[in-house]
Amino acid sequence: MLPLSDTLVLDLTQVIAGPTAGQILGDMGADVIKVEPLKGEHFRPHFGGAWVPSMNRNKRGLALDLRTPGGRDVLMRLVKKADVFMEAFTPGVIDKLGFGWDVVAAANPRLVYASVSGYGQTGPYSGRAGYDPCIQAEIGLMDATGPYQGEMCRVGTAPIDYCTGSFCAAGIAFALLGRHKTGKGQRLDLSLFDVGMHMMSHWITNHGLTGEDPERMGTSNTILCPLRVFPTKTQPVFIAGTNDAFWKLLCTALGKPEWLADPRFATNKDRVANRAILEPMIEAYFLQHTAEELLGKLIPAGMPCSAAYKVSDVMANAHTKARGSVLEVEYPGIGPVKSAANPIKLSDAAVEMRRKAPGVGEHTVEIMREVGYSDADIADLRSSKAVGAP
Repeated sequence: MLPLSDTLVLDLTQVIAGPTAGQILGDMGADVIKVEPLKGEHFRPHFGGAWVPSMNRNKRGLALDLRTPGGRDVLMRLVKKADVFMEAFTPGVIDKLGFGWDVVAAANPRLVYASVSGYGQTGPYSGRAGYDPCIQAEIGLMDATGPYQGEMCRVGTAPIDYCTGSFCAAGIAFALLGRHKTGKGQRLDLSLFDVGMHMMSHWITNHGLTGEDPERMGTSNTILCPLRVFPTKTQPVFIAGTNDAFWKLLCTALGKPEWLADPRFATNKDRVANRAILEPMIEAYFLQHTAEELLGKLIPAGMPCSAAYKVSDVMANAHTKARGSVLEVEYPGIGPVKSAANPIKLSDAAVEMRRKAPGVGEHTVEIMREVGYSDADIADLRSSKAVGAP
C-alpha cells in the first residue's frame, strides 16, 4: 500500500508548481482529482498537447464551471469528503469563487488547504501574479547566472516552480501527519518568492558576512576553485573541486604532483586568488585528452566530475534507463509522451504510473456519481454547461 492511499485530493492548480505537487501526491497513492474549466487549463495546448500529460499522471479529471451554482455545488460536495484542497489562484480569486479558506474549513475542519501563489497570501506583493522567470529576476538568481562578465541569464528550466511543487507536496504530507495527531486540518501558504529565497540561501549567508553580491561566473563559482566546465578533445567535463581534499584527488588522479606542490594553489583561498593562473593550466591539460580518458581517471579516484551532456544525451544514458528516470506513455491524438519519473524510491511499495493524465473532464460522470448525483442530475448539469464531460 502506498503512503497516501485513501487520501482524496482536489487539485485546482495549473501549469507547473501546483500540478507537480498534485502529481507527487498521486504517485504516492492519493486519489487526486484535477479540477479544470470546461475548456481545460490554459497550458493544455503547449508541447503539441503533451504539456498536461507530462505533468498530471495519476489523477482523475473533472471539468466544472465554478461561476455557476451547479459547478460550485459539485465542488462543495467533494470538499466535504476530501482530505486536501489545492489552489493556485492570485490571492483573493478563490474567495470570489466561494472556496476561500474560511468557507472550506467551516465545511470540512479536517481538510488540509494548500494555496500556491507567486508572493504569498500576505505582504505588499501578495496581489501580484507570480511566474518562475519573474521570481528568478527578483530574488537575484538571474543576476547570479550567466557567462563570466556577461549579461545575466534565466536558468534553463523552471527550478522555482518545480521546487515549490515539491515543497507543497511535502507541506501537505506534514499537515496530514499533524492532522493525525490533532484531528484538525490547516492552511499552507506556499509562494514561489519564499521558495526562491530559500534556493539562494548560501548567497544570502555570504552577503550577510561580506556584503558582496554573487558575481556571474558561467559554470564556475566565486568562492570555490576549480569548479567549472572545461573543454576537452571531445565532450566538455565539469569538475567540482569544492575542498582541498578534492584538489589533492584531482592532482593525484591526473598525475600532476607539480600542481599539488605549487604554493599558489595550496588552499581553496589560494586557488580562488590565483584562478586566472590555475584555470588556463587545467584547460590546457584537458584539451590534450578526451572526456572518456579524463573521466576514466577521475571517477575511480572519487573526484566529483561529469561530462556536460545535452538533454538528448542523458535521456539515452544507460543509468537513466536503469533507474527508470524517464516514462513514456502513448496518448491518443498526441503520440508517445515522455516525462520525468518520480525520483522517490520506496522499498515497500512501487511508485509507478497507475493512471494516464486525464483528458478534460474525463472522469466527471464517475466522480459525480460518487458524491450522489443521479444520471438525470448529471445530464441536467451538462446541458446547462455547469460541468463538462467527454
